[in-house]
Amino acid sequence: MDRSVFTSIKTVERDGFVMEYGLAGHKHAPTLLLLHAIRNTKMLFAGIIPDLAAHFRIVAVDLRGHGHSVEQSTFSFDAIVDDLIGLLDAESLDQVTVVASSFSSVPAQMLAAQRPERISRLILLDGGYYRLGEVPGFQLDQVVQRLSLARFSSVEEAERQFADRYGEGKLPTGWMTSELEGKEDGKLGYRLPREAFIGYFSDYAAFDKDTLFRSITCPVLVLLADERFLPDDEQRAFHRAAVVFYQQAVRQAKIHSIPGALHLLMVSHPEETVKEIRSFLAK
Repeated sequence: MDRSVFTSIKTVERDGFVMEYGLAGHKHAPTLLLLHAIRNTKMLFAGIIPDLAAHFRIVAVDLRGHGHSVEQSTFSFDAIVDDLIGLLDAESLDQVTVVASSFSSVPAQMLAAQRPERISRLILLDGGYYRLGEVPGFQLDQVVQRLSLARFSSVEEAERQFADRYGEGKLPTGWMTSELEGKEDGKLGYRLPREAFIGYFSDYAAFDKDTLFRSITCPVLVLLADERFLPDDEQRAFHRAAVVFYQQAVRQAKIHSIPGALHLLMVSHPEETVKEIRSFLAK
Protein backbone atom coordinates (compact mmCIF):
# COMPACT_ATOMS: atom_id res chain seq x y z
CA MET A 1 0.00 0.00 0.00
CA ASP A 2 1.34 3.42 -1.00
CA ARG A 3 1.25 5.70 2.05
CA SER A 4 3.60 8.27 0.50
CA VAL A 5 0.97 11.01 0.87
CA PHE A 6 2.22 11.20 4.46
CA THR A 7 5.64 12.50 5.40
CA SER A 8 5.56 10.40 8.57
CA ILE A 9 3.39 7.86 10.37
CA LYS A 10 3.15 8.04 14.16
CA THR A 11 1.23 6.48 17.04
CA VAL A 12 -0.14 7.76 20.32
CA GLU A 13 -1.11 5.61 23.30
CA ARG A 14 -3.87 6.42 25.76
CA ASP A 15 -5.04 4.03 28.48
CA GLY A 16 -3.47 1.09 26.69
CA PHE A 17 -5.00 1.87 23.30
CA VAL A 18 -2.59 2.71 20.45
CA MET A 19 -3.86 4.95 17.64
CA GLU A 20 -2.00 5.46 14.37
CA TYR A 21 -2.01 8.72 12.42
CA GLY A 22 -0.25 10.24 9.44
CA LEU A 23 1.29 13.69 9.06
CA ALA A 24 1.75 15.82 5.96
CA GLY A 25 2.18 19.46 5.02
CA HIS A 26 3.97 22.32 6.71
CA LYS A 27 4.58 21.95 10.44
CA HIS A 28 3.78 25.59 11.19
CA ALA A 29 0.74 25.89 8.91
CA PRO A 30 -2.83 25.81 10.27
CA THR A 31 -3.73 22.23 11.17
CA LEU A 32 -6.48 20.10 9.65
CA LEU A 33 -7.46 17.01 11.67
CA LEU A 34 -8.97 14.52 9.21
CA LEU A 35 -11.48 11.92 10.45
CA HIS A 36 -12.59 9.21 8.03
CA ALA A 37 -15.94 7.47 7.49
CA ILE A 38 -16.91 4.16 9.09
CA ARG A 39 -14.91 1.03 8.08
CA ASN A 40 -12.45 3.27 6.16
CA THR A 41 -9.04 4.59 7.29
CA LYS A 42 -6.98 7.75 7.00
CA MET A 43 -6.28 6.63 3.41
CA LEU A 44 -9.82 7.70 2.46
CA PHE A 45 -8.39 11.23 2.19
CA ALA A 46 -5.34 10.20 0.14
CA GLY A 47 -6.72 11.76 -3.04
CA ILE A 48 -7.02 15.25 -1.55
CA ILE A 49 -4.15 15.28 0.96
CA PRO A 50 -1.52 16.52 -1.53
CA ASP A 51 -3.64 19.57 -2.43
CA LEU A 52 -4.50 20.28 1.21
CA ALA A 53 -0.92 19.74 2.37
CA ALA A 54 0.24 22.57 0.10
CA HIS A 55 -1.57 24.98 2.45
CA PHE A 56 -2.14 23.19 5.76
CA ARG A 57 -0.58 20.84 8.26
CA ILE A 58 -2.41 17.52 7.92
CA VAL A 59 -3.06 15.10 10.77
CA ALA A 60 -5.11 12.11 9.56
CA VAL A 61 -6.04 9.36 12.00
CA ASP A 62 -7.14 5.74 11.97
CA LEU A 63 -10.04 5.88 14.42
CA ARG A 64 -10.20 3.06 16.96
CA GLY A 65 -11.00 -0.30 15.43
CA HIS A 66 -9.98 0.92 11.96
CA GLY A 67 -6.81 0.42 9.96
CA HIS A 68 -3.76 0.20 12.21
CA SER A 69 -5.67 1.25 15.35
CA VAL A 70 -7.15 -2.19 15.90
CA GLU A 71 -6.40 -3.30 19.46
CA GLN A 72 -9.36 -4.67 21.39
CA SER A 73 -11.10 -1.79 23.09
CA THR A 74 -14.37 -0.01 23.82
CA PHE A 75 -16.10 1.21 20.67
CA SER A 76 -18.02 4.39 21.37
CA PHE A 77 -18.08 8.05 20.36
CA ASP A 78 -16.94 9.00 23.87
CA ALA A 79 -13.88 6.78 23.44
CA ILE A 80 -13.09 8.38 20.06
CA VAL A 81 -13.26 11.85 21.64
CA ASP A 82 -10.86 10.76 24.40
CA ASP A 83 -8.48 9.38 21.73
CA LEU A 84 -8.54 12.66 19.82
CA ILE A 85 -7.86 14.71 22.96
CA GLY A 86 -4.86 12.47 23.58
CA LEU A 87 -3.66 13.11 20.03
CA LEU A 88 -4.03 16.89 20.39
CA ASP A 89 -1.96 16.70 23.56
CA ALA A 90 0.69 14.42 22.04
CA GLU A 91 1.18 16.73 19.04
CA SER A 92 0.86 19.93 21.15
CA LEU A 93 -1.96 21.13 18.93
CA ASP A 94 -3.55 24.17 20.55
CA GLN A 95 -6.07 24.75 17.76
CA VAL A 96 -7.21 22.67 14.81
CA THR A 97 -9.92 22.58 12.19
CA VAL A 98 -11.61 19.19 12.15
CA VAL A 99 -12.65 17.75 8.79
CA ALA A 100 -14.93 14.79 9.52
CA SER A 101 -16.65 12.41 7.11
CA SER A 102 -20.00 10.71 7.71
CA PHE A 103 -20.24 9.02 11.15
CA SER A 104 -17.13 10.76 12.53
CA SER A 105 -18.94 14.11 12.22
CA VAL A 106 -20.72 13.34 15.50
CA PRO A 107 -17.61 12.74 17.67
CA ALA A 108 -16.01 15.72 15.88
CA GLN A 109 -18.82 17.90 17.22
CA MET A 110 -18.56 16.28 20.64
CA LEU A 111 -14.86 17.18 20.66
CA ALA A 112 -15.68 20.78 19.72
CA ALA A 113 -18.27 20.96 22.50
CA GLN A 114 -15.88 19.55 25.11
CA ARG A 115 -12.75 21.43 24.00
CA PRO A 116 -14.04 24.61 22.32
CA GLU A 117 -10.75 26.40 22.93
CA ARG A 118 -8.92 23.85 20.76
CA ILE A 119 -11.32 23.47 17.82
CA SER A 120 -11.31 26.59 15.66
CA ARG A 121 -13.71 25.30 12.98
CA LEU A 122 -15.63 22.22 11.94
CA ILE A 123 -16.10 20.90 8.41
CA LEU A 124 -18.64 18.07 8.28
CA LEU A 125 -18.64 16.03 5.09
CA ASP A 126 -22.19 14.76 4.54
CA GLY A 127 -22.77 13.60 8.09
CA GLY A 128 -23.51 14.54 11.68
CA TYR A 129 -26.44 16.89 11.04
CA TYR A 130 -29.06 14.23 11.85
CA ARG A 131 -29.57 11.24 14.15
CA LEU A 132 -29.22 7.98 12.26
CA GLY A 133 -32.05 6.33 14.16
CA GLU A 134 -34.50 8.82 12.65
CA VAL A 135 -33.57 8.09 9.03
CA PRO A 136 -36.46 6.39 7.20
CA GLY A 137 -35.80 2.69 6.74
CA PHE A 138 -32.67 2.50 8.90
CA GLN A 139 -32.32 -0.92 10.54
CA LEU A 140 -29.22 -1.23 12.71
CA ASP A 141 -29.16 -5.05 12.74
CA GLN A 142 -29.38 -5.25 8.97
CA VAL A 143 -26.61 -2.71 8.40
CA VAL A 144 -24.29 -4.41 10.91
CA GLN A 145 -24.96 -7.81 9.36
CA ARG A 146 -24.31 -6.57 5.82
CA LEU A 147 -21.02 -4.88 6.65
CA SER A 148 -19.78 -7.60 8.99
CA LEU A 149 -20.36 -10.30 6.39
CA ALA A 150 -19.02 -8.36 3.38
CA ARG A 151 -16.35 -10.43 1.62
CA PHE A 152 -13.88 -9.81 -1.21
CA SER A 153 -11.57 -12.14 -3.09
CA SER A 154 -8.79 -9.53 -3.12
CA VAL A 155 -7.95 -5.91 -2.34
CA GLU A 156 -8.24 -5.25 -6.07
CA GLU A 157 -11.82 -6.50 -6.10
CA ALA A 158 -12.73 -4.34 -3.09
CA GLU A 159 -11.22 -1.27 -4.71
CA ARG A 160 -12.96 -2.01 -8.00
CA GLN A 161 -16.34 -2.24 -6.27
CA PHE A 162 -15.63 1.01 -4.41
CA ALA A 163 -14.58 2.77 -7.63
CA ASP A 164 -17.71 1.54 -9.40
CA ARG A 165 -19.74 3.37 -6.76
CA TYR A 166 -17.69 6.48 -5.98
CA GLY A 167 -15.13 6.84 -8.78
CA GLU A 168 -11.34 6.66 -8.72
CA GLY A 169 -10.94 9.79 -6.59
CA LYS A 170 -7.18 10.05 -7.22
CA LEU A 171 -6.73 7.23 -4.71
CA PRO A 172 -3.52 5.17 -4.99
CA THR A 173 -3.63 1.49 -5.86
CA GLY A 174 -3.82 -0.59 -2.70
CA TRP A 175 -5.32 2.19 -0.59
CA MET A 176 -7.93 -0.19 0.91
CA THR A 177 -5.32 -2.68 2.15
CA SER A 178 -5.48 -1.46 5.75
CA GLU A 179 -9.30 -1.62 5.76
CA LEU A 180 -9.30 -5.37 5.14
CA GLU A 181 -8.10 -8.56 6.80
CA GLY A 182 -8.24 -12.27 6.07
CA LYS A 183 -11.26 -14.11 7.45
CA GLU A 184 -11.78 -17.77 8.36
CA ASP A 185 -13.42 -18.48 5.01
CA GLY A 186 -10.22 -17.50 3.20
CA LYS A 187 -11.60 -14.23 1.85
CA LEU A 188 -11.07 -10.63 2.91
CA GLY A 189 -13.52 -8.72 5.10
CA TYR A 190 -13.51 -5.40 6.90
CA ARG A 191 -11.00 -5.15 9.74
CA LEU A 192 -13.47 -3.17 11.84
CA PRO A 193 -14.98 -5.79 14.18
CA ARG A 194 -18.69 -6.46 14.49
CA GLU A 195 -18.68 -4.99 18.01
CA ALA A 196 -17.40 -1.70 16.60
CA PHE A 197 -20.10 -1.54 13.94
CA ILE A 198 -22.70 -2.11 16.67
CA GLY A 199 -21.18 0.44 19.05
CA TYR A 200 -20.67 3.22 16.53
CA PHE A 201 -23.97 2.82 14.70
CA SER A 202 -25.80 2.65 18.04
CA ASP A 203 -24.20 5.94 19.14
CA TYR A 204 -24.96 7.56 15.77
CA ALA A 205 -28.56 6.38 16.01
CA ALA A 206 -29.29 7.77 19.47
CA PHE A 207 -26.98 10.68 20.38
CA ASP A 208 -28.54 13.76 22.03
CA LYS A 209 -28.60 15.97 18.95
CA ASP A 210 -30.50 18.82 20.62
CA THR A 211 -27.90 19.27 23.35
CA LEU A 212 -24.91 18.63 21.10
CA PHE A 213 -25.89 20.95 18.28
CA ARG A 214 -26.65 23.80 20.66
CA SER A 215 -23.27 23.32 22.32
CA ILE A 216 -21.30 24.11 19.16
CA THR A 217 -19.81 27.60 19.24
CA CYS A 218 -17.22 27.55 16.44
CA PRO A 219 -17.93 28.23 12.74
CA VAL A 220 -19.21 25.14 10.93
CA LEU A 221 -19.35 24.17 7.27
CA VAL A 222 -21.62 21.25 6.35
CA LEU A 223 -20.82 19.96 2.87
CA LEU A 224 -23.64 17.85 1.47
CA ALA A 225 -23.78 15.29 -1.30
CA ASP A 226 -26.28 15.85 -4.10
CA GLU A 227 -29.74 14.92 -2.78
CA ARG A 228 -30.66 13.48 -6.18
CA PHE A 229 -28.72 10.36 -5.21
CA LEU A 230 -30.89 9.71 -2.16
CA PRO A 231 -33.10 6.67 -2.79
CA ASP A 232 -36.58 8.25 -2.68
CA ASP A 233 -38.72 11.29 -1.87
CA GLU A 234 -39.10 10.24 1.78
CA GLN A 235 -35.33 10.25 2.25
CA ARG A 236 -34.99 13.59 0.50
CA ALA A 237 -37.70 15.13 2.67
CA PHE A 238 -36.02 13.79 5.82
CA HIS A 239 -32.62 15.22 4.95
CA ARG A 240 -34.05 18.61 3.98
CA ALA A 241 -35.83 18.80 7.34
CA ALA A 242 -32.65 17.72 9.13
CA VAL A 243 -30.69 20.52 7.46
CA VAL A 244 -33.30 23.07 8.55
CA PHE A 245 -33.18 21.77 12.13
CA TYR A 246 -29.38 21.89 12.16
CA GLN A 247 -29.25 25.47 10.91
CA GLN A 248 -31.76 26.54 13.54
CA ALA A 249 -29.68 24.88 16.27
CA VAL A 250 -26.23 25.90 14.92
CA ARG A 251 -26.90 29.35 13.60
CA GLN A 252 -23.31 29.99 12.60
CA ALA A 253 -23.33 26.91 10.33
CA LYS A 254 -23.04 27.28 6.58
CA ILE A 255 -24.59 24.54 4.44
CA HIS A 256 -23.36 23.88 0.90
CA SER A 257 -24.19 21.06 -1.49
CA ILE A 258 -21.78 19.91 -4.19
CA PRO A 259 -23.73 19.16 -7.38
CA GLY A 260 -23.25 15.60 -8.53
CA ALA A 261 -21.36 14.56 -5.41
CA LEU A 262 -21.92 11.23 -3.67
CA HIS A 263 -21.79 10.55 0.07
CA LEU A 264 -17.99 10.23 0.18
CA LEU A 265 -17.62 13.48 -1.68
CA MET A 266 -13.88 13.76 -1.13
CA VAL A 267 -13.66 10.75 -3.46
CA SER A 268 -16.40 11.49 -5.99
CA HIS A 269 -15.54 15.22 -6.20
CA PRO A 270 -12.04 15.82 -4.78
CA GLU A 271 -11.32 19.16 -6.45
CA GLU A 272 -14.64 20.66 -5.42
CA THR A 273 -14.20 19.40 -1.85
CA VAL A 274 -10.75 20.98 -1.54
CA LYS A 275 -12.06 24.24 -3.03
CA GLU A 276 -14.91 24.37 -0.49
CA ILE A 277 -12.55 23.65 2.40
CA ARG A 278 -10.05 26.31 1.36
CA SER A 279 -12.77 28.89 0.72
CA PHE A 280 -14.34 28.32 4.14
CA LEU A 281 -11.01 28.57 5.95
CA ALA A 282 -9.97 31.69 4.05
CA LYS A 283 -12.87 33.70 5.52
